[in-house]
Amino acid sequence: MTNKYDVFLFDFDGTLFDTLESSIYVFEEAYSHIGIKIKKEDILGYTREPIPVSYKRVMGTMDGYDNFIADIDRLVLSQKVTDMAEIYPDTAEILKYLKDNKKTVGIVTSNAESHVLDVLNRFGLAKYFDVIVGNRQAPIPKPSPEPILKTLKVLKYKGDKKKVVYIGDSFNDVISAIEAGVEPILLDRLYECDKHKDWKIIKTLNEIKGKNYPNC
Repeated sequence: MTNKYDVFLFDFDGTLFDTLESSIYVFEEAYSHIGIKIKKEDILGYTREPIPVSYKRVMGTMDGYDNFIADIDRLVLSQKVTDMAEIYPDTAEILKYLKDNKKTVGIVTSNAESHVLDVLNRFGLAKYFDVIVGNRQAPIPKPSPEPILKTLKVLKYKGDKKKVVYIGDSFNDVISAIEAGVEPILLDRLYECDKHKDWKIIKTLNEIKGKNYPNC
């Protein structure tokens, strides 16, 4: 797989870092501030869809959305949330492997770039990335192709898009990649793969080193 691609783009939450506990904290706090109690078991789903979608589902309208997002941003950028992020066992190894093989490596996320940088610096991993595009640079979230296209623009990439791969843990990541014209790979850490989807699937990031792409 390594030789097939020149550019490796990654989602952040649930792909490089386990941020579920911090997401639970952020969503519980933000919704409680507007008088809504949400179920912990539903929050994984919230992390895999654009915030406006879950907000409208919970609230019914978009009234107060801007204040809600401001609260989300405040919570996400807190030191507590940075400290709650946990690195997956395969993350540092695969990043070093890709840079040793002189690949371009980036992050495309719906999270805040400054928070992502805080987490990467905490683990000493910022040096492995050529680009990080977050929700400020690309405000229209996945499954829109905009975040990936913005990243390629920042990189000034003019090559074949089939030499670019985007790796993420949600269906929205795959759809965003397809719409952007790059190669998608679904990281199915929790073994939730929909067997009707004919997508390239990996169970760990270390499979990037291999030549085969197991499908569901």
